[in-house]
Amino acid sequence: MVNSRTKGANFERDICKKLTEFFESINHPLEFKRNLDQYQKKDQADIEFSKFAVECKCYAATKDGWYKADWWKQVCRAAQINELTPLLVYKFNNRPIRVALPLYMINPGLDKTDFDKICVVDWDHFCDILHTYMTQNDLL
Repeated sequence: MVNSRTKGANFERDICKKLTEFFESINHPLEFKRNLDQYQKKDQADIEFSKFAVECKCYAATKDGWYKADWWKQVCRAAQINELTPLLVYKFNNRPIRVALPLYMINPGLDKTDFDKICVVDWDHFCDILHTYMTQNDLL
């Protein structure tokens, strides 16, 4: 039987590694670490960087193959506390990594406090969106 806490921590480390690799690939090296305070304090994101709060979820599956609404609410609470942009990174066994993000990251005309309008993309498209968003908002 798989320990869910260990599985989650391993996924968080994997996402930190992927983020590190991505930022190195665009010549903007950043080092990412898991937020260990998440186990001690309420409403903490798994990973925080720049202006982003990241929640990572790794599960066997859901009936509909979609993330749980509570996961999005969780990362939104963590993001609102520190005025960050929420990102939900999730993966089901034997499926690709997906990222839920607010639509304002794609359409700058949308309200940056509206976390109800979201989209879900694969990891590679997320990296493209993140790079564009950070460039347009002087975060690089």
